[in-house]
Amino acid sequence: MTAWIKRIVYTALAAYLLSFWVEPIVGSTTFDVTWPFYFLLLVPMFASLLPWYGLIGVVVFNFLAVLYVYHGSLFDWFGLWLEDLSGVLSGALPEEAIFFSAMALIGVLFAILVGRTYPSYGFVLGMIVSTLGLMAYFDTWTLYDGEGQIVLAILASLFLLFVTDLAKRPSKSLVRYVSIALLATVILALASVSPTLDGDWSDRITTSFQNAVNEGQSGTGRVGYGVNDEQLGGPFEQDDGIVFITRGVPARYWRIEAKEIYTGKGWVESPVLDSNFNRGQLVDPDVDTTPEQALLRFDRRETFVPYGGEYPQAVETESGTEFRVGDIEQQFPNETVHIRPSGKIVFDNDNQATPRTIQLRYSVPSFTEDQLNLNEPVTTLTDEEQQAYLQLPDSLPDRVRDLATDITADSETPFEQAQAVQAYFRNGAFEYNTEDVAIPEGDTDYVDQFLFDTQLGYCDNFSTSAAVLLRANGVPTRWVKGFTMGDARGVIQGETEYTVRNRHAHSWIEYFVEGAGWVPLEATISFSDANLLQVETETDTGSDPVANDPQANNDNEPTNRPQEDIAIDDVATGELPEEARRIPVWGWVLIVFAVAVLVWNRKAVERAVMVEWWIRRPLSESSLVAMQRYLMKRLRAAGFKVDGRTPSELAKEVDAYYESEEMTRLTRLFEQTVYADQPPNSKYKEYWKIMIRRIMS
Repeated sequence: MTAWIKRIVYTALAAYLLSFWVEPIVGSTTFDVTWPFYFLLLVPMFASLLPWYGLIGVVVFNFLAVLYVYHGSLFDWFGLWLEDLSGVLSGALPEEAIFFSAMALIGVLFAILVGRTYPSYGFVLGMIVSTLGLMAYFDTWTLYDGEGQIVLAILASLFLLFVTDLAKRPSKSLVRYVSIALLATVILALASVSPTLDGDWSDRITTSFQNAVNEGQSGTGRVGYGVNDEQLGGPFEQDDGIVFITRGVPARYWRIEAKEIYTGKGWVESPVLDSNFNRGQLVDPDVDTTPEQALLRFDRRETFVPYGGEYPQAVETESGTEFRVGDIEQQFPNETVHIRPSGKIVFDNDNQATPRTIQLRYSVPSFTEDQLNLNEPVTTLTDEEQQAYLQLPDSLPDRVRDLATDITADSETPFEQAQAVQAYFRNGAFEYNTEDVAIPEGDTDYVDQFLFDTQLGYCDNFSTSAAVLLRANGVPTRWVKGFTMGDARGVIQGETEYTVRNRHAHSWIEYFVEGAGWVPLEATISFSDANLLQVETETDTGSDPVANDPQANNDNEPTNRPQEDIAIDDVATGELPEEARRIPVWGWVLIVFAVAVLVWNRKAVERAVMVEWWIRRPLSESSLVAMQRYLMKRLRAAGFKVDGRTPSELAKEVDAYYESEEMTRLTRLFEQTVYADQPPNSKYKEYWKIMIRRIMS
C-alpha cells in the first residue's frame, strides 16, 4: 500500500463510520429524507484530501448545491435561517434551518480533524467510541433500531484501526493482516450464530418485488402485508423487514382494514357500502372504551395507518370529517386524512403515503359478558351493510353450510356460535403450516378445500373459514387484516416498545352483535384473543389482559408459526425465552471498545507477557540463546539491519540510536557465555529486559 492509497482508505473508512450518524439523528426529527445529510457529512470528509483552499471551496459549493436541490430558493432559506436563529437566541428549540446548518458544521469539523490528524490513534478511537456510543444511545432511548447496523459499524472500526496502524508503522510482516482477518471473522461469526431474535437482514428489493406481484396479480408467495387478496393460498414467505416501531400502548393487534365480499378464492371490498364513516365507531355507544395514544415510527413511508382499537378521532371541520393523526393539536401540513369503507386510513398527499412518524389517538373497547351474550335482531346495520356482511358466493358447496350448522347446533347467541367455530378449529384436526399450503384450482372453493381436504394452513385459511361458517349461520362478519403486536424491544422511559415486522402480518375476523357492535375473533390455532378482545369480568382487577393469557406459558404450542410471530405469546408477556435473547447494542459497544484497546496496546501486552515469561525462567545457555533470538527479531521488526553484521556492529548502532550502553553490555555477556564457555551472567536478564522495553515502547 502506498502512502496515498492508505490515506484515501483511511478517509473513506472514517467517512463510512460518520455515515452511521445520519439515520439515528435525522430519524428523530421531522425530516422525511436523509440524502442531504449524507452529502453534508461525507463530501467534506473526502474533500479533506485536498489543500485547505480546495477543502473550503468544495465545502461551500456542496452546502449551497445541497441546499438548492433540497429547498429550492437560497434567499428564502437564509431568511428562514435568520428567523430560526433569533428564535434559538430567545430560548426556542432549533427548527429545520439551524439543524441543517448544524449537520453541515459537524461534517466540516470532522473533515478538519481527519485531515489535520492523519494518521492518529486518538482521532480513530474517538471516532469509534462516539459513533458506537451514539448508535447505542439512540437505540436505547429513541425509536431508532441499530440492531442491523452495529455489526457493520464494528467491522468498519476494526479496519480503520488496521489502516491507521499500517500508516504509522509500515511493515512487510503478514501478522497484522492475519490478525485483522481473524478478528473480522470472529465478529461475523458472533453476529450470525449468537442467540438472537430475527434481525432486519431481509432482501428489501426481492420483498418489494414479491409484494408488487401479489398486489398486481393473483399470485402466490405472500410476503407480509399486501393489498390484493383476491387469490388466497400458497406458501407464506418469511420477511423480517421492519414495518413500524410503536411505543406507548400495551401489546395488542394492529388493525388496518376489513373486507366484506368472499369470492370463493379470496376477498374484495364491497362496491355498495356507503363511504361515510363519520361515526368512526366499531362498537355500540354503550360499550366502555379506553382512550389510547400511540407513537408510530415507520421504517419507510407506507400507504396505511395501523390502529389498535376503534377508528381514530373523527373531527368535523369546514371541509368535512377529518381523522386526527399526527400531533393531536395540529394537523400535518398538506395532508388530508380520510377513511375508506374498509376502515383503512389513507393520506391524500403527493406520495399517497404516511409521514415517517405518526402520533395516533383512538379508543379501545372493553365488552362486558352481558353485552357479548346479547341475542337481539340486527337493526343497527343498514340493509346494504347486512347484505355485504352476510354475502356468500352461490358456488359455495353445501357441505360447508351443513358443517356450519353442525358446529353451532348447540349455540344460540352470535358469541356462542363464534366460540363454537373457534373451538372446532382447536380440536386437534387442523395444523398450522406456511409452506405446504394449497392453492385452490379450477372451481375448487378456498374454504371448502381447507375444511375438508387439507386442514392445513395459516391465518388466512382459519380466518376466512371462520367468517364463512358464521355467515352461513346468519352472523354478519368481515375479514380483517393487520399485524400482531410484534417483538418487544424493551422498556424505554417507562414505556414498552414493539418492533412490528412483515412477518407479523395477520388476519382475523369481526362478527356483529346487536347492542355490542363488532367483536373481534382470533380463529387461528395457537393464538389467543388476549391481545385482541378486551372483556370485563366481575373478577377483573384492571390487570393487563396479556397477563391473563391462558396460552402465554403453554409449552405445547405448535412451533411452526413464522407468519405472525414464532414467539408471539412469549413476547406478549414481556418474557423472552433464553435462546431468544440477543447481545444488546451496548454489549457490542463494550466488546469493540475492549478489542480496540487490546489492539492499540498489543505491543505493551506482548512486551509484558514476554518479559514476564523469560524473567521467570531459569537462566541457562539454551534459554539465553532463545532470548537473544527474540531480541534480534524485535530489532529487525523495528527497522534495524540485523543480518550480515557482527553483534558488536549491531550493538553500537542500537546504543547510538537509543543513547544507551545496555545493548553493548548485553552483547558482551552473550559472547562470554556462547564463545568463552562462561556460565550465564544474571545481569543478562536485566539488560535484556531494558532493551525489550525500549524497542517495543
